[in-house]
Amino acid sequence: MIVLIMNRPYYYIVLLLLLVAMPMAAEQLAKEFAHGRHAIRIGWGDPCLSNVKDQLKGINNVPLENTSYLEHIQGMPAPEAHEYLTHYRMALANSHRITTTGNIFFGYRYQLTPLIGLGAEANLLVATDRFYMLDGYRTTINQQAENQLLSLSLMPTVRFTYYRQRVLELYSALGVGYNYVTYSYATPSNWNELDVSHGMSLNATLFGVNVGGEHWYAEAELGSLCSWSFMWPQSTWGPLYGSRLLSVAFGFRF
Repeated sequence: MIVLIMNRPYYYIVLLLLLVAMPMAAEQLAKEFAHGRHAIRIGWGDPCLSNVKDQLKGINNVPLENTSYLEHIQGMPAPEAHEYLTHYRMALANSHRITTTGNIFFGYRYQLTPLIGLGAEANLLVATDRFYMLDGYRTTINQQAENQLLSLSLMPTVRFTYYRQRVLELYSALGVGYNYVTYSYATPSNWNELDVSHGMSLNATLFGVNVGGEHWYAEAELGSLCSWSFMWPQSTWGPLYGSRLLSVAFGFRF
């Protein structure tokens, strides 16, 4: 042992190997991160609105709790019954027209290793249900009413890049975060209300493809963004909606 320690050529050999290996490792690392470690993107996903449609249409838009108005007006004086029937509101069947912004998202990612990237993402979805209403006289009110849902989610994300070439990357991703939702209702009589709920969102990208040059790139993803919301005052958890089954994005890395 003493002979090995005292034999200085061993130190020279180790030092020489380190001097050769370090530039090779640095060159390999430079190749892995040739496009830069930072990336930002903005994208759009098609909304899967089956649950959203049910929730929007389920908002009754009846300012008075008693929906059986014929029973409610029994025994009322005529002026009071007229006042009630005038202000009674009920959604007109088959008049719903639902529009949506789709799922708009913005994200940042830092490429920690060639395999793993860490980042954060914000998602926004606005869906609006416009429809006509009836009053207690079964008269159509020509001015449109609307229900609106706004969902905003913020989440940390992790990306796994399992295939990489010069202009092509294949990846999967996962994100879990906070979800904020507002429901607003408005009727032609200017009666409106705002409900707020809080919950969590889960974003799972099953398959993603990244194509691009040194800085600019485009992406396409197959996955799902699902949200669960804590409903108040019912104090129950329930699924809110799913979106981004298919999505596209454009980004810049540096």
